[in-house]
Amino acid sequence: MSKLKTGIIGLGILGNEHADYLAKRPEVEVVAVADLRSEAAEQAAKRIGCQAYTSYEAMLAEHKLDLAVVATPDPLHAAPTLACLAARVPNILQEKPFATTMADAEALYEAIQRQRARFFINFANRTSPLDIATRYTIQSGLLGQVVYGESRLDDNISVPTKMWGARTREWAAGSSTAYFLLSHVVDLLRFYFTPAEVREVYAIKQQQVLGYTPDLYDAYLTFDNGLKVRVKAEWIKHIDDLVEFYMCFSGSDGTLIYNKRGAFNCTPGWRANLHKDLPAAELLTHQQELAKLGANVTARMQWMDPAAGALKAGTSMLLPALEFDGLGYSEWMALDGLFIDAILQDTLMPSTWQGLGPLPNQEDGMRQTVVVDAIVTSAETNRVISL
Repeated sequence: MSKLKTGIIGLGILGNEHADYLAKRPEVEVVAVADLRSEAAEQAAKRIGCQAYTSYEAMLAEHKLDLAVVATPDPLHAAPTLACLAARVPNILQEKPFATTMADAEALYEAIQRQRARFFINFANRTSPLDIATRYTIQSGLLGQVVYGESRLDDNISVPTKMWGARTREWAAGSSTAYFLLSHVVDLLRFYFTPAEVREVYAIKQQQVLGYTPDLYDAYLTFDNGLKVRVKAEWIKHIDDLVEFYMCFSGSDGTLIYNKRGAFNCTPGWRANLHKDLPAAELLTHQQELAKLGANVTARMQWMDPAAGALKAGTSMLLPALEFDGLGYSEWMALDGLFIDAILQDTLMPSTWQGLGPLPNQEDGMRQTVVVDAIVTSAETNRVISL
């Protein structure tokens, strides 16, 4: 079998990660890399053993690629991806977000459909064992009807002020926490609650600290199944860690609490507190099913005694739970491996991803952009946006 001839466009933090991961795959040959910064392109090319370009147009003209990876900054995804499509590259892997404007999103979507290219978008959180466990718990009905959720995904203020060196301010100004952070959250919610979709959005923003980009967005999303989720993302926090990420979902039969990234005096972990009448044997069955999906959670029957000082709510009870302590992340570029499997097997659901739906593609990218654009529009107009 001939190797997939691959080119990488954009050699920032993630572009280099894609290049290094794919260069180690036996089915892949990274033949070229491109970045406007000649030094960045030459360093990556020397490390990997391929050609360096400062123009992706020149790279596409000189190489007949089987796979192109687009890892440019958030607002600069459309042009290189469209160029790859025009060059008839059959497989394209693009970093999230899909786009930062609806015009770009529509142009990308139409071109992908027209060229019938196989397109993937790197919503990397989908491969985390604890995110898979969250999806399984919700889809299996272990929380009953989920009626409310909340998500807080916040960055250290160093992200929009320092992360990309001298280019940081320009890059942050071309994006926002809506595109940079909430694109992750929106995709995860769609992954967890499929087939439910967001139908209504109301949001606010604050822009008083950074000035050149909003400090934060805070939004309420209403889904077509009645679920309401509050999603908030800011990047002006003076905190010890780079990222804080918390999610919680409340249902008629249970509650799921997920500290994806710890915060001050808060350790990362995951727990699903389930209905008190769930049989122990069924709890163990779910534990075993999750283990098959790579989520090695603990099954527990524990005495819960809700109290706050002298205040007490009812009596203690034996409550079944599934639990994991610590970070539950997968390999950094795990989706890349799944994308390669999908290309070789000619499917959106390769054997290594069975039971978890199609891998994220242009449909997911378009839907994510529609929701995030509604968050931005709602915050700017102070009105509810119906989708």
